[in-house]
Amino acid sequence: MSTFFFNYLFWIAYGVSNLAAVLLMIACYKRPVVARLGFAVLFGWASWFNVSTVLETPWVYTDFADYALLGYRWFILGPFQKLVAPVVLAIALGQLMIAASMPLMGRFFKLGCLGGLLFSAAILPLGLGSAFPAMVFIAVGFYRLYQHPADRLLWKRSSGRSTRQLNLTLHN
Repeated sequence: MSTFFFNYLFWIAYGVSNLAAVLLMIACYKRPVVARLGFAVLFGWASWFNVSTVLETPWVYTDFADYALLGYRWFILGPFQKLVAPVVLAIALGQLMIAASMPLMGRFFKLGCLGGLLFSAAILPLGLGSAFPAMVFIAVGFYRLYQHPADRLLWKRSSGRSTRQLNLTLHN
């Protein structure tokens, strides 16, 4: 793949990531239910993507060293390089737990918000590799949701339907 083509795709993905992060942050203020659904989908997809990628091509994760701050670069090219699969699988599990917490309420929802906030802060030093400043917007969104926790599940049971069927209408 040519360098130009790679750079072109990188900057498109970078722009889309930042746009999505800004929209999610705004949704956390204006439409928190939509933001919760967005975070559930985003982190569920990220978990699947990381598991799939680390099982097929674990070495690609060391490429993040090219974009990372010095301390993270040392970690990626040192200890992390020897343990890529277990570390990325643990990260993917955390992402899955964040995704699973977003439709919930109460303690589990707040723990998911804290997890999302910590995850966002933890990957900030990856710089462009984490689509900086996208993770700042994501962290602000999680903080907003944490400060104004969900008072209902993402879905509600619809009257007249079997209790096994869920009506996935988004409500505020």
